[in-house]
Amino acid sequence: MKKILLIGGAGYIGTVVTDHLLSSGYQVRSLDTFLYRNNHCVLPYLGRDGYESMYGDLSSKDTLDQALAGVDSVVLLAGLVGDPITKKYPEESRLINELGVLQVINQIHGKGIERLIFVSTCSNYGLIADDQLADENFPLKPLSLYAKAKVAAEQHIFSLKGMVDYSPTILQIGRAHV
Repeated sequence: MKKILLIGGAGYIGTVVTDHLLSSGYQVRSLDTFLYRNNHCVLPYLGRDGYESMYGDLSSKDTLDQALAGVDSVVLLAGLVGDPITKKYPEESRLINELGVLQVINQIHGKGIERLIFVSTCSNYGLIADDQLADENFPLKPLSLYAKAKVAAEQHIFSLKGMVDYSPTILQIGRAHV
């Protein structure tokens, strides 16, 4: 059975992903600092077969090594999300969204990890006129510290092509049009 590490797994996206993965037969390890005091979000999964919650910081090499032990894939969700919080806490944003994320991307090499899914943002494109749709060829114009950190992480992942032993995937979550 495949084991997946969700870094930032107690957040609003992480809990939905956790539920889906567990229901699909995967084992899930969630690593989170519970920065937003969201530890109650993991309560429905505690005691559920195949689920493990781990408190820890992605910036700690030792913690990350423990979290990576025995997992097949990593989903990187962690970060201070959005413009307001990164403006209010720019140093914390740098430590988490830039340095911590880059450490994860680099540290999983050589650990037997098959896949990294980096969850990014459509904020990388900046302001877009209502009638335009952005795709991967659309010019990047990040405006916030959050988006700039995501762009830097994406560019770092692209720079590692052929130099890492895992398959990276970048997932940009955007606004759905109905």
